[in-house]
Amino acid sequence: MSGAGKVTKTIISSAQVYAPVGPYSQAVLANGTLYVSGVLGATPEPKLVAGGAAAQAKRALENLKLIVEAGGSSLAGVVKTTILLANFDDFQAVNAVYAEFFPRNAPARATYQVSKLPMGAAVEIEAVALSGQLEIKEGL
Repeated sequence: MSGAGKVTKTIISSAQVYAPVGPYSQAVLANGTLYVSGVLGATPEPKLVAGGAAAQAKRALENLKLIVEAGGSSLAGVVKTTILLANFDDFQAVNAVYAEFFPRNAPARATYQVSKLPMGAAVEIEAVALSGQLEIKEGL
């Protein structure tokens, strides 16, 4: 590729989070943008936590936090999330847990119901975050 500058792709993982259950990375850092694969509410073994969608959402967000920190970011650096639900009736319960992790300056978000999630999970959350020195501005 002529004229293109050098770009860096770094594979990111946290040993505190379960290993990927397929051929993908926990996250990929590309020139200051961190792309986090879908994260389940699972323990490192991996085993889904008990307690339904709310408990799984809490663990998924805790796992997400560990992964973004491994990529040099934080929950404050998350700019976009996608939540996948096995049952949209769980939306309010998951939303309440989500609000605890993003109480202010929440990222952009989409939420979808899907027919099935890995391991029979009730919820899966993916994210895009900024890695590096973060400055947050409100409004224009």
